[in-house]
Amino acid sequence: MWQLAADGAGVRFCDGLSRRAALRVGAVGALGAAGQLGVDLPTLLQRRAVAGEAGTFGRAKRMILLFMWGGPAHQDTWDLKPEGPEASRGEFLPIGTNVPGIHISEHFPLLARHADKLAIVRSVGQEDNNHSTGAHAGLTGRKHDLRAESFGARETDFPHFGSVLSKLRPNQRGLPTFVALPEVIHTTNGAITPGQGGGMLGRQYDPFQISDHPDRDDFSIGSLRLPGELALPRMLERRALLNSVDNVLRVADRSEVAGAMDAFHQRALDMVLSSEARAAFDLATERPETRARYGWHAFGQSVLMARRLVEAGVQLVTVYWHRERKTIDTTWDTHALNFQELKSRLMPSVDRPIAALLEDLAQSGLLDETLVLWNSEFGRTPAINANAGRDHWGPCNSVVFAGGVVPGGQVVGTTDAKAAYPTSEKVTQDDIAATVYHLLGLEPETLIHDKTARPFPLALGQPIGKLLGGQARPEPRPEPVARAALSEYGLFGQLLRERGNRFLTVALGHPDSEARWELVGLGEPAGAGWARHRPLSETPARVTYRGFYYNHFAYGWLVLRLAAPAVCAGVSVSVSGTPIAIPAELARQPAGTLWQLPLPEGLMGSISRLEVVVKAPGWQLADVAVVGDPLKPVHLAELA
Repeated sequence: MWQLAADGAGVRFCDGLSRRAALRVGAVGALGAAGQLGVDLPTLLQRRAVAGEAGTFGRAKRMILLFMWGGPAHQDTWDLKPEGPEASRGEFLPIGTNVPGIHISEHFPLLARHADKLAIVRSVGQEDNNHSTGAHAGLTGRKHDLRAESFGARETDFPHFGSVLSKLRPNQRGLPTFVALPEVIHTTNGAITPGQGGGMLGRQYDPFQISDHPDRDDFSIGSLRLPGELALPRMLERRALLNSVDNVLRVADRSEVAGAMDAFHQRALDMVLSSEARAAFDLATERPETRARYGWHAFGQSVLMARRLVEAGVQLVTVYWHRERKTIDTTWDTHALNFQELKSRLMPSVDRPIAALLEDLAQSGLLDETLVLWNSEFGRTPAINANAGRDHWGPCNSVVFAGGVVPGGQVVGTTDAKAAYPTSEKVTQDDIAATVYHLLGLEPETLIHDKTARPFPLALGQPIGKLLGGQARPEPRPEPVARAALSEYGLFGQLLRERGNRFLTVALGHPDSEARWELVGLGEPAGAGWARHRPLSETPARVTYRGFYYNHFAYGWLVLRLAAPAVCAGVSVSVSGTPIAIPAELARQPAGTLWQLPLPEGLMGSISRLEVVVKAPGWQLADVAVVGDPLKPVHLAELA
């Protein structure tokens, strides 16, 4: 079969077609064999007429895939329906952006300033409600042959976009083609989600995988560290020796696994020896102000590292939303407390870093050559369940493009009043993949082969011509009325929202925040701003959460913030009837305004009602919170 594959180099005409591909088209026309092409010639030329006019083919030199593992609620993020049925429209309101006519969620205030860079596709539908197979479609552009949940990745899976690049357009020495971080995604039972690696191409095309959260104090890329006893010259000598031995061993028949491991070892050695690679992975060289702009949490620092890696020459970086614990679901899978989770943790934790990424790429001039893609496995149900959550929903979802010369300020497709089904311009993940490959300079009909030499086209869909041609610009419309949101969190709660970590908190002395709690034994409110508090007396203070307490979440620490310094020695604390010991090192510390107490392992998963009792006469208690991980020095510095 004739194949119009993209040529990595050479002259291209203004419509994006390479000289070699044009000659092939001419040859086929002369032979009268257009039917033998992977796509018929009229379809190819029509596609070029729509997408090629904008000069988009192959203009993206690199890509950052932001995969929101768990499935965000599209109707609460990118496709709000404030006039829709009350039972489905949710709590959030839209806000205006810097593009008249484009409105997104009020909890994306920073991204709203970059709508001129965004192309939002609201009409994505896949009919798959499973995390495992839905993620495979989003990561590879191909429906899985199963439609199931919680099964492990297989060698027959279709390869990730980055694995395809590693096969067809690999980087040369020094830097990997494809990097993934900050962890391998999996379902709660531990099954590795398919579509993250080379699959049918082989393990040698898996990503260089970072499996540590880059915001942690002990973060390091272990495989990039030189062994302590080996200097760089000695490593070079060893490489020469290994190459000599390898030349001898080539005459022997090797297994496929051995060959794959050889590729891994060679790549690891290249990276250890490359100062450029080590520098790209070293976040410590970034200014603290820059790291703060991206957010001091796992996703924020991962996005910052992704920017550094593509600047250094990595072609594709996937940043996955992560878990706090391997068996605790802290992803976008909001079956419970959808609105609380979105506004207090998930949305602020992506709003800041993605806005910073777009700003930095634009300022450096790299945005036009760098495709940024927001994707996930599915959307969420129009109906809100009994736990104030939304469940899996494959028929409708939103995917967002930015950069890579995709014209910004666009909205492709419409959905019904419930954001349940596309009503125009429906696309699938097959079309998303075809668009990605088009922008990266690979024809969707380009063939790859599995281990048995069976051919497969890269994508079965079509590039989204309306998107690529800038033909989906919305009509201007009145800006939505803004509202004063998030007053229930107080200043300390606002800081907790920027950590990417689950929490429950009450700002004492703030009526909107206290409305969700029952307070007993606390004095009258006093002070203002950060100093707003309620004084404690000899009577124990009791703070009880009135909302739905979901004990599946991992809360490991109790945080008590004071308006004035006080010591922790002699204080009595209990959580839901269980006494909380004051660690000796805390009891010895001088007066302070923030005390973080570790909670007993398993306690928060065993209770059905959250109640905190504190006996600390003279304390000016400002905030009470339970959090997944303790605040770090960088967060405490913000309090100062």
